[in-house]
Amino acid sequence: MKKNKWEYFQNLFPFIGLIVIVLVFTITSGDRLWTKNNLLSIVNMVIPLCLGASGMVFVASQGSTDMSMGSLLALCGTLGGLASLKLGIPGFILVSLLTGILFGAFNGVIVAYFKVPSLMVTLAMLIALRAVVSYITNGQAVFLDPDVIALDSLYIMLPAAVVLLILMWYVFSYTKIGFFSRCIGENQEVSRFSGIAVKKYKIFAFALSGLMAGVTGILAVVKIGGVSPTIGNFFELQIMTAMFVGGIPVTGGAGSKFYKIITGSFMLVFLQNGLTLCMVSAEISELIQGSILLIVVFMSILAGRRLHKIELNK
Repeated sequence: MKKNKWEYFQNLFPFIGLIVIVLVFTITSGDRLWTKNNLLSIVNMVIPLCLGASGMVFVASQGSTDMSMGSLLALCGTLGGLASLKLGIPGFILVSLLTGILFGAFNGVIVAYFKVPSLMVTLAMLIALRAVVSYITNGQAVFLDPDVIALDSLYIMLPAAVVLLILMWYVFSYTKIGFFSRCIGENQEVSRFSGIAVKKYKIFAFALSGLMAGVTGILAVVKIGGVSPTIGNFFELQIMTAMFVGGIPVTGGAGSKFYKIITGSFMLVFLQNGLTLCMVSAEISELIQGSILLIVVFMSILAGRRLHKIELNK
């Protein structure tokens, strides 16, 4: 019974948190939370978060970190945007996605074969790619072809996002890539001795994270109608916050569930949107978000330790 209780707590805590946040801001915002324009704003905010997290969750489930997603998003959007000026929409999409996959796989190779901690590799990549973007754009905004900008429609973006999320959910939940990623997060050495090609699946995980950086790069560039050197700033922190608030364990493993990134993304967006509607200052808003993240991570770790202790005592 105790084990079931803590398992239920781990699974239900993100949903409880989301419901509480929605109820609080429904009351404090005076129903402004549910206006049509505000709901459209929430959807536009949550789509890139969910898509970015759907790639990074493969890395996080292995107990690794990808700090480069924001800068890689910027590079993918920049190269794709420049390609679109000559190759149109197909070139825009293809270049953006290939750039994300290649740089993501490169991160994975460094982590897997050279044993460099993922935090160090991706942090260095974050700085390097941001510098490359600034060099390519010469620090100036670059405007896109009108045909590309026309993609900025909820009738296009929402169905595409839903299809991609369903696809990523299937890959994470029902294929070897997702299953072995969670096994690596549980215990890398045991996974290796069990015959899992740990290096290969690390590269796959980072490549998928890079792929979704390319997807979110497309969304970001289309949304602003051009390429900016600052595009994607702190995007990786937003994604990691959404994942951890949603209950993804910091150490990865079997507790990494796909639905948690969706729940966490909505929690973060409703929280940010509600604080804005209530006209809370930026400083206080960041303090509140940080405090909530600390509480959620603490509760997740506490539940995990309780489960582990119960397992050992059996």
